[in-house]
Amino acid sequence: MAAVAATTLLIAACGGDGETASMQPAKQTSNKASGENKRKPAAAKPPSDSELLNKMLTERAYAIHTGDEAAFLKTSTGAQVAKDKRAISAAKLLPLNDVKIEAGGTEIDGDKGTLRVHMAYRFDGVGEWYWKTSRMSVEKTEDGWKVAKDRPSSGTLAPWEHTRYKARTSKHFLALAPATMKVGKLMRDLEKGRTTMRRGLKGVKLPDRVLVIVNRNSNDTKALTKDYKTLSAVVAIAEAQVSTDGPARKVSEVSGNRVFVLWRSYGNRPPKARQRVIAHELAHVALVKRTGGRVPVWLSEGTAMYASGDTNRASDAGALLSGGVLRDSSKQKPAERALSLSRLAKPNSMNRMSSISISFAYSYSAAAAYAIANKYGQGALLRLHAAFNNEKIKGKPGRALTNKVFKKVLKKSLSQVEAEVEAYARTKSPF
Repeated sequence: MAAVAATTLLIAACGGDGETASMQPAKQTSNKASGENKRKPAAAKPPSDSELLNKMLTERAYAIHTGDEAAFLKTSTGAQVAKDKRAISAAKLLPLNDVKIEAGGTEIDGDKGTLRVHMAYRFDGVGEWYWKTSRMSVEKTEDGWKVAKDRPSSGTLAPWEHTRYKARTSKHFLALAPATMKVGKLMRDLEKGRTTMRRGLKGVKLPDRVLVIVNRNSNDTKALTKDYKTLSAVVAIAEAQVSTDGPARKVSEVSGNRVFVLWRSYGNRPPKARQRVIAHELAHVALVKRTGGRVPVWLSEGTAMYASGDTNRASDAGALLSGGVLRDSSKQKPAERALSLSRLAKPNSMNRMSSISISFAYSYSAAAAYAIANKYGQGALLRLHAAFNNEKIKGKPGRALTNKVFKKVLKKSLSQVEAEVEAYARTKSPF
């Protein structure tokens, strides 16, 4: 990246000075020979347009990091200047630890060009890097190359590009909330939710500090992440970017860990409910390295509900299994189909479900986690995660793999475990 190039240049300069200081005087020659041997110093090669563009991007990144408005606005032109002025004003409010910008692809046509740009940034006290990609239009002016238009290539903005956030900190959290929003006892909720999660999943380590971004509604959250399209009923989301390797699709690399809180759904809940929401999302943060590409959705969501102490969540599934009937009869069958570990056996099993089906799928997942933890111990939930990530257990996500994992870890078949889950859920039925 640009920072690496700058470091290399600095080392080369130091090396040159050292070599000159240790050189011996040159052997004397006649004036004629000396004149014949003289060579004109080679003319310095002017930097290429690509080099000048990367230099401009490096200056742009450093200006964001330091909050240098004048330096930042020098890198843009036209309508982009007004956008940049709002962005740098918002960036000044945030505890940015570092910002890096580099071009991943450059196309130049005369005094105009387009760039595919990658930006990485991080915050004080948070160990994660966060990423944004964009496509820039650039123009060559009398003062050099400048950004004429910067548009996110995937619809994802950095926080300061979306709105003005105010930063709040506690021992384990950095929270960004809209500058004019009153968030009450948010930081207390976060810390208490963390304590709840750690009690619920003993021995599972959380990052020292977690980034939390509070937004007014789902539209604000969609501006910052491309991974969630339906957010109307969501209260909070844990997000991370992961890489998976091998036939078991085990997580090999994690970045961008953060939690989004949607205030419209979250803020009017009682304190205990808010803290339970936080504990749930922090369980996802803590387990992200264990939640590989074969871990079923019922296990990841069920474990998070178990960690948050969501003891009442299984009641809806219990009611349906006990003969309960939905007011809208057209949704009865889809809801009943969601009550199945086989149907919830893939990481994306809930992706195409209706909101009603998802609600019952979550309820059944909670019943499964509690039933397993109560009968086999809390550690069984973590051993199941490990087994799905074990390459020695062959198979693609689905019913057959789940059956193998259950037999390995719980010494029971899938049908036997489902019977235990349904029995537990019925004990939670309100009738």
